[in-house]
Formats: sequence, structure tokens, C-alpha cells
Amino acid sequence: MKKYLLFRITRAVPLVILISILIFSLLHIAPGGPVGIFSKSPRMTEEDVVRAKENLGLNRPLPVQYLRWFKSTFLQLDFGKSYITGRPVSEMIIERLPATLELMGTAFIIAVLASLLFGIISALNRGRFADQLFSVISVAGMSIPVFWFGLMAILVFSIKFGVLPSAGRVSVGETFSLKDHLSHLVLPASVLAFAYFSMWSQYIREGFIEALSGSFIQTAKAKGLRREKVIFKHAMRNALLPTVAAVSMRVSTLFTGAVITETVFSWPGMGRLFYEGLQRHDYTRVLGIVVIASLCIIIFNIIGDFICVILDPRSQTGMKKSYSADRNP
Repeated sequence: MKKYLLFRITRAVPLVILISILIFSLLHIAPGGPVGIFSKSPRMTEEDVVRAKENLGLNRPLPVQYLRWFKSTFLQLDFGKSYITGRPVSEMIIERLPATLELMGTAFIIAVLASLLFGIISALNRGRFADQLFSVISVAGMSIPVFWFGLMAILVFSIKFGVLPSAGRVSVGETFSLKDHLSHLVLPASVLAFAYFSMWSQYIREGFIEALSGSFIQTAKAKGLRREKVIFKHAMRNALLPTVAAVSMRVSTLFTGAVITETVFSWPGMGRLFYEGLQRHDYTRVLGIVVIASLCIIIFNIIGDFICVILDPRSQTGMKKSYSADRNP
């Protein structure tokens, strides 16, 4: 198991380098580039822009800039300073990270629990009314844009009925209380969870339908085992394996959904920090957050593969063979 974990981490290193090159290059060739904020300022003359490029090392060849940035970011964990505020980007990210983790974690728990419940019920009632109803809800969840669903949730629960706050993490001007904090969390977490619940419940449904049709399930039934034991002991283990792999691939995109959700609900997390950085052309801030998001995606994928190996050690051999085949076609 340790060798496999080391194998996956080693395999991720060239991927991190490739992604870092792509991110750095794309942000440099984007309209405006790193000096967009300076060139658009009416108070900056052309000489000021040239001086700023020299001071920031932006007049050097792109490969040299990349190597300096890579060394600073990955070896010294220094993401540089914000062009707007002058504060270290790592400090700004650390300030906003707890709010984003809270939102993503709550949405993840809601989505997983709801997916398990609705996915299993759909599989056990395949073709019946409950299955068809949940399928319609899932399709709606995958089709409706997160920002539109968030705006409708605000319109109904905040403006129409006034039962839940529409913005922020706590009420402005009031003493902090857990009840007030949770009331602010309900809408953004539910909206973010709904999109992922719609996808994951379908994975679980398909996994359970395939597992329930397996010969080992028929054998278990023939032995006279109780229905609950057949479902939760024999079918669930086999159904969860492909589901965990699919969820681990998708869970990293929670950050992307969090960017939109935090913007709609004015949630003070990394997503909103990223959106503000884009609006203000804060190059170092955007670059730092994109790097963190990319690393999270890679880490989540490794964790997902590792969980798959724990659930079914045979997948370890298959993954290694697949990797060897890729390298030696």
C-alpha cells in the first residue's frame, strides 16, 4: 500500500510541473497580462509601467520568470504580493480558506448523504414512480446553472418568505451566534450541494443496479440472507467502488462551484477572493489561487485512487498496468 501511494505521488510530480507551465503561460498571454492593472491606471505613465515591469522582473524572458516563480511558489511556498493591496497572497488565502472549506465541506456532506439515500431508493425501485421522480430531479439539478438556482433560492427564501439571510457569513452589526451563522450557511451550502447530489446520486444508482444484478447477490439471496444484509453488506461494497472513483474526480470541482456560489451569496471565501482578483486584474492573487485549486484537484484524485485500492486491492494492479501501458505502448 505504501509503495502504491509513493507510486501515485511520483506520478503526480510531472503533472504538477506541466500544469504550472500551462497556468503561468496562459495568464501571461491573457489580455492585459501581468501588467494590465498598471497600464489601465490613468495615474500611471508609460515610464511608470516600464519601471514597474523592471521592479517585478516582468521584463525578463518568460522561461526565466517561470523558473523564479516556480522556485518561489513550490519550494519556498511564497505566492508573492498582491498588486492591489500589497499584502502577501498566501496571507490573503489563509484568511479566506476556512470559509471556503466550511462551505465546501458542508455541501459535500449534504450531497453525499442525499446521493446515498436517493441513489439507493432509485435503484431498489427501478422503473417505478420514485425512480422516475428522482431521475427528473437529478436531470434538473445537472441542467440548472448554479448562479440561477442561487438567485431563485434568494428570491424565494430570503425575499418572498424572509426565513433565511441572503448574503454574508454572519449578520452585520450583531453578536456572533451559532444559530445566526448556520442560518447564513444553509442557502449557499444547499445550492452548491444540489448540483453535485444530482450527479452523484446517478452514479450510486447505476452502481447499485449493476451490483444487484451480480451473481454473488443471487448466491447471497439463495443462502436465505436478509434483504437488508444483502443490500448493505454485499451490494454496497461493490456499488461504492466505481462511485468513489467518480466522486473523487468530481469533488475537486466543488471549488469551481464555490466560486460562483460565494459570489452569488457574498460568502467571504477563496472563491469570492478569486472573483475579486479577476475583476481588479490582480495577477499574483489569481495565479496563487489557481495553483492552489489545481493542487487540490490532484490531491483529491490521489485520495480517491487510494480509497479505491482500500475498497478493492485488485484495482491497484489494474491502475499500475494501465500506467505501464501508457508509458510502453
